[in-house]
Amino acid sequence: MICLATLMVPMEATIIPNYQTIEAFGWFNSFPALVVPFLATGLGAFLFRQSFLGLPRDLRDAATLDGYGHIRFLTRVVLPLNRPVIAAFGIFAFLGAWNQYLWPLIVTQTNSVRTVQIGLRQLSATNFNQINVVFAGTLLAALPIFVLLLVFQKQLVRGLTAGAVKG
Repeated sequence: MICLATLMVPMEATIIPNYQTIEAFGWFNSFPALVVPFLATGLGAFLFRQSFLGLPRDLRDAATLDGYGHIRFLTRVVLPLNRPVIAAFGIFAFLGAWNQYLWPLIVTQTNSVRTVQIGLRQLSATNFNQINVVFAGTLLAALPIFVLLLVFQKQLVRGLTAGAVKG
């Protein structure tokens, strides 16, 4: 329940602790600073917990009889069975990171590491009279999202409905 309660906390409330963590790891102005904070979310923990609880106990018993340890069971049995959930969470994490503006603005300094949202803002600030250029940039920024959702549509639906039906 505490894990799900973190979904109600906005990203802006956790900026200072996340910034301190990124600075302590030495990730300031790097790609891990843009990605890692979006991987540790309440939604991800909830999705993985539900999918792991949905695995039958018999699989663990059979893997133990076959001589699998904990790590081998995780890599050979659990991860392949939960591939749709992993893909669904990866899509959600990507969309969350892709649409951020404030966080990348805080943890980056150079344009080579900055995200497309900051680039769109800079484009609209420099070309405020040329709305067609800004519109073209916006379409180019939205294109990877559409392609990602079209390619992974089946995994997304499977991942979100994996633990919904009992039996």
